[in-house]
Amino acid sequence: MKVNQWEAGHMRIGELSDRTGTPARLLRYYEEQGLLTPARRDNGYRDYGEHLVDRVQQIRGLLEAGLPTRLIKEVLPCLDNPCSITISDAGPEVVELLRHERDRMDARIACLTRNRDAIDAYLSNVRTRVNPDIAVATPADRAAAVATFVAAFAADPAVRWFLPDDATFPAEAAAMAGSLFDARVGLGTVWIADGGAAVAMWDPPRVPGGPAAEHAPQTGRFARYQEVVHGKMPRTPHWYLGVLASHPQHRGRRLGRAAMRAGLDRAAADGLPAYLETSNPRNVEVYRSAGFEVAEHLMVDDLPVWIMVSAPRVAQ
Repeated sequence: MKVNQWEAGHMRIGELSDRTGTPARLLRYYEEQGLLTPARRDNGYRDYGEHLVDRVQQIRGLLEAGLPTRLIKEVLPCLDNPCSITISDAGPEVVELLRHERDRMDARIACLTRNRDAIDAYLSNVRTRVNPDIAVATPADRAAAVATFVAAFAADPAVRWFLPDDATFPAEAAAMAGSLFDARVGLGTVWIADGGAAVAMWDPPRVPGGPAAEHAPQTGRFARYQEVVHGKMPRTPHWYLGVLASHPQHRGRRLGRAAMRAGLDRAAADGLPAYLETSNPRNVEVYRSAGFEVAEHLMVDDLPVWIMVSAPRVAQ
């Protein structure tokens, strides 16, 4: 039986190049520098053993660390049997250079470790972002929803139009958020994401004999806003998004959109449009990307307001 001369564990230079991702010309250079020593067949062909795959990777790692080939040649035997190595020219300058390169490697390892840990944390957040926990809020979620509202609307044009005093804003905003939450939570139309990191408070459609959110009578600017803006809302049944807030600490995770989607799904199941309004021009494009379009642009005294609508869609 004829046996293939290139049996398992023995390679030509092209295969070693493929296995290590190293161009053949570099492998030849490593040989010239005495870093690789392939065996020779009777016919003169170089015979690269399996062990040279690891050796090439070690050489590349040392080169990338900044060691010159002269020192790599001295260091390589240490990778196989550190106790038997004898360095011929281990003068003070060589020892100092090796220590310096070792310290550089330690620094790179520490940096890579930190980067790996950061990537692990990012991937964990991505997994949470892809599958956030969306739940119907209960009275137990009130504190988290209120805290998110206060943090999210600290610079919102409409909320600050209602509550312009910096000193009293936190307490007044908390009372406002609590009132809005209490009016809706019993209807099962408040959704929270990841335990309250985002909250969407909806009013269901008003139908005869059906449940509805009951809001306390308003005075001052609240009453003026109610009169102008809600006077423009349709009298036909629709879902109304009264509050959508995401805590700034979770910005970028799209949790607000996920919480809002639960109400949009309910509107789709009912075959009804969904309405909202915003006084923040930056939010107009955000809501457009979620399927809303501007139905009307108006002014409440000096406050601009965009009323937006999402047409009935097929439930998903």
